[in-house]
Amino acid sequence: MVFKVCKSIFFAAHLDIIKIMLQFRKLLLSEKSKVNALLKEAPFYGDYNSSELVFENLAVWNYDGQVEICWFDDQLALIRCYINDELWIFFPPVCATVANFLKGFKLIKEHYPEALLSGLSQKMVDLINIEGDLFLYDDYYSEYIYRPGDLASMQGGKYSRKRNLIAQFKKKYNYTFIAYNDSYFDQIKNFFANYREEGGASEDFEAICYALKNCQELNLFCDLLLVGDKIVGISIGTISIFNHAVILFEKSDYDYIGSGAIIVQYASQAHYSGCRTLSRQEDLGLPYLRKAKMSLHPLEKERKYTCVFNSQTSELHNLYLTTFDDSRDYVDFFFLHAYSQDRSFFVRKDGKIRSALHIIMKKMFFNERIIDLPFVVAASTAPEYQKQGLMREVMTKAFDSLIRKGYSVISLYPVNPAFYYGFGFVFYTSTVKLSSFSEEFECGLEQTVDTKFLSKMYDACLINKQGYIIRNEDDWNLYLNSLWQDGVVFDLIKKGGEVVGYVAHHENDIDEIFLCGKARPKHRDLDFNDAIMPAVDGANPGNMIRILNAQSFLSEMKFSRDVNISISIQISDRFVAQNNILINLSIRGGKATITPAKEPTLTVAIEELAKAIFIGEGRKELSFLFPNLKSICFDKF
Repeated sequence: MVFKVCKSIFFAAHLDIIKIMLQFRKLLLSEKSKVNALLKEAPFYGDYNSSELVFENLAVWNYDGQVEICWFDDQLALIRCYINDELWIFFPPVCATVANFLKGFKLIKEHYPEALLSGLSQKMVDLINIEGDLFLYDDYYSEYIYRPGDLASMQGGKYSRKRNLIAQFKKKYNYTFIAYNDSYFDQIKNFFANYREEGGASEDFEAICYALKNCQELNLFCDLLLVGDKIVGISIGTISIFNHAVILFEKSDYDYIGSGAIIVQYASQAHYSGCRTLSRQEDLGLPYLRKAKMSLHPLEKERKYTCVFNSQTSELHNLYLTTFDDSRDYVDFFFLHAYSQDRSFFVRKDGKIRSALHIIMKKMFFNERIIDLPFVVAASTAPEYQKQGLMREVMTKAFDSLIRKGYSVISLYPVNPAFYYGFGFVFYTSTVKLSSFSEEFECGLEQTVDTKFLSKMYDACLINKQGYIIRNEDDWNLYLNSLWQDGVVFDLIKKGGEVVGYVAHHENDIDEIFLCGKARPKHRDLDFNDAIMPAVDGANPGNMIRILNAQSFLSEMKFSRDVNISISIQISDRFVAQNNILINLSIRGGKATITPAKEPTLTVAIEELAKAIFIGEGRKELSFLFPNLKSICFDKF
């Protein structure tokens, strides 16, 4: 279900900002026939394969009254869903005619211009076609569509692995596949408790309970897979008025190998073989869910779109597309899942946005502490407006805003390093070309979506280093999903069966490589020679950094307790006026104390100070500032 997308701050429509001008109320189960009658008449819903407008789907997620409806003369209904009583999301208008569909669209736009309209098919987008509105492909909520007969039979070479899993399950266990009844409800709760303990997601537990309690009224198929008396799998689905099946919920016990495959097959055989198509819904941006859904060989991943009414966002999106060669799917992903209005800076000229940059918030490990790090991405100026000082204005806005918010450093990965020197950035990491490695080894490659494993390996190989960006599992999920928009996959690099790194690549183009040693991998299907990898002692420059607030950064630094020094420093900065200060820096007991000074012991530019701190380069008098661990950084965007 698409409701969780509302967690994005960017799309929030806050109730305290917008007056509710339309009369919404809780969606009732009794409205099923009324809603379905309109949908069934609509020519633009005739081949509908998704789940947002399937009434049974709306109903089970309405367990706490979060789905609301507003009717117009019984011919048009707008449906929205609340999240935490603060945010809402709208679904495609429920109606039978194109005129009413466009009326519904305009009502949402006029009354709730900051809201999100989600779940739009390509056919719906083509119907709207209003200039100025931005339609973004939403990969997280696009649904996997299957041929029901394929899942029921599991025939052909592509299903050989699934058939083997089913055969193993049948051979090993005494099992039954039965329809749910209320006597199993307590066992279902125990099943989910175990499921959560094993790492399974539990956000849909309340919706599943509601579905089970109302399965007859909603005409749901609720099936259980039992081994002996123990529940090891559950499937809940329905058949829509469009004659397509929707699997609303499906869970299986990881400890019973093959339970997932057999419940898919048996549920398909029992209920859905005669359906036009079957939707197993979206992957929610979870790599393991994507892998599981792809392993069942869908006919397609039906593309769905989100409409954004904000003209500023639309202009920024257009500037990004016209100034970079990133794919449209990647750019759409960025604006849905990374972009934030309050972290985008731009200038207008001749009535339109001509120059802009975006800030992604990251966390950097440096100087034995974690630093909140604004990271610049997608800095660009329209070609016809370049060399007019527009980016200087943009940088000034960004720096001023970030300094006011308390950030003391900013970083980026430069395409044109010389351009950023003028803004006070310096290199603090380096890279190496793998062709320079003298040692080589034959490697194996194994595709992975295991973000937990990637995170652990990343952390383990960066011990005794600094300057790197911290990546938790959520960061890895976002990263994998962003690269998937361009067909990039992650392979583990294996040496004699042992994992020694990973590589992110699309065919022979390598986006990122991570090795725990200094030997070059060799593989028949992937050329590593031209690959460039971050390294603590590389010959080529890598990421750049800039100190925004020198006094703040220095005051928060940690020092060896052996350092005992007092020095007066005159700092000069051509771009950030507040960094032009004369201070006395005193280090005692591992801590820094900063006070005003009258006469400088030495004068340094902000760039020189940054080099002394981050790479230990420069005057001997400043050598005490360097934490003595070399820096490395893999993040480029």
